[in-house]
Amino acid sequence: MLAMATKVVSDYGKVLALVEPGVYGLPESLLPHARESIRFAILTLLRELGPEHPEVKEGLRQGYVYLAQFVIDDEAEIVSRGQAGVAGGEVDDASTESAMRIINRIKLDMERAVEEMRDFP
Repeated sequence: MLAMATKVVSDYGKVLALVEPGVYGLPESLLPHARESIRFAILTLLRELGPEHPEVKEGLRQGYVYLAQFVIDDEAEIVSRGQAGVAGGEVDDASTESAMRIINRIKLDMERAVEEMRDFP
């Protein structure tokens, strides 16, 4: 199980290395494994690592939180269109509002993940 968790997290780390930090609403199709598989793998590794690996544990915690950035592809497209419209000065209230709702949900999910990681040894 530990080998599989390591593989899943490694694959996920390769994806994270390719995405732009701070971007909201990344398409879930970029993930190399199901979101729940990645979560389980991260939690498994966190449980197995001892206190002598604080940097690795912190990286796993950050990856766990960042997983909230990935949303279903349709939502990622809505966010992308909304952000492009705002950046281009074209404010379409309907698309901007939809994008902001998704972004706010992502922020809330990230906040929950941060809380989970705070309580995790």
